[in-house]
Amino acid sequence: MDNNLEDLMLQSQSLTDEQKRWLISLSGYLSMQNGYSLDCLLHKSETYPLQAIINGNVKVLKNSYGIHTKADLVETLNIFLDTARSSEFMSRLIESVRYDLFIEHFYLNRNNDKNSNEYMVSGWAQKHNVSLSDCGIKGFDVGRSAFLCRCAYTTGLITEQETWYYLLVLGKIAQQLFTDWQELAMSHIVGRLTWVGVKLDKPMDGPPERYPDAFEVKQEIKLDIEELTSILADDNHPWCQLNWQIDL
Repeated sequence: MDNNLEDLMLQSQSLTDEQKRWLISLSGYLSMQNGYSLDCLLHKSETYPLQAIINGNVKVLKNSYGIHTKADLVETLNIFLDTARSSEFMSRLIESVRYDLFIEHFYLNRNNDKNSNEYMVSGWAQKHNVSLSDCGIKGFDVGRSAFLCRCAYTTGLITEQETWYYLLVLGKIAQQLFTDWQELAMSHIVGRLTWVGVKLDKPMDGPPERYPDAFEVKQEIKLDIEELTSILADDNHPWCQLNWQIDL
């Protein structure tokens, strides 16, 4: 996250309202899933009071990500921007469009477990080897990082100025990776599918009660996709209002 530290620190102090709204929207998918608005940096909810939100975010940071301090947050952000799963996805994606590599990889791994994460990631990479050829599943990494920045600010772990700095770094990375909000959203969804471990070619053989965990995951993913579709059709949503190529 050292992207010209001093220059970005100065730039983050003079962001316009539109730039701030754009940066907040990087967390849009996870924020909306958790009932938070996109009109200000602080997490708000129509359902829960602020203190309840703060307590919930503290639990998310500590229990889900092991983040107790600002140093923990920065380390996590750095990891999220270069995850092994993202690198694996891009490797499998390249293999899927280069038959020499695909055949070599298939031959070397023909006896491997077909239920492994590697095979699961390969399936998604082959399916999206055109639409995500440049960005891979970095949308999930960027989205989670932006969401964690909002959580850290809401709990007082970092200041407002520090939050804008981290979001600005993420924003510049996102603009290099994606061409529009729709591509970011698709990358986020596919990234989440690979992290959850959803397989393309393994339907449930029987009623949901025989596969409760798998059924819940599939239902959740189905709802995610439906929500994504509705977002991209909503003229009032920031993703449909804000120019992706905003000057940052």
